Amino acid sequence: MGRTAPTYRQALEERMRRWDAFARLLTSPEERAAFELVRTGARRYAAQATYVGSPDLLESILLSVLTDLAVRIRADDAARPTRP
Repeated sequence: MGRTAPTYRQALEERMRRWDAFARLLTSPEERAAFELVRTGARRYAAQATYVGSPDLLESILLSVLTDLAVRIRADDAARPTRP
C-alpha cells in the first residue's frame, strides 16, 4: 500500500508551487532574488523539519527560513571588516 500522507518534502514542494503566483508578481530582480533566498532557506532545513514532525507545515517552513536568514546575517557580519 502507498502512503496516505505526503512526506514533509512533498508537502513543502507543494507549498512552494502555491507560492509561484506570488513570485511572478514581484517586479524587481532584487525582490525575485530575495524570494529565492526564502525558498532556499525553507528547503535547506528539510531534514530537520522532517525529523521534528510538526503537524504545522508553515511553522516548520518559517523556522527553517528564519534560521537560514539568521545564519546568513551572522556570516555577513563576520565577513565585514572592523573599523579601527
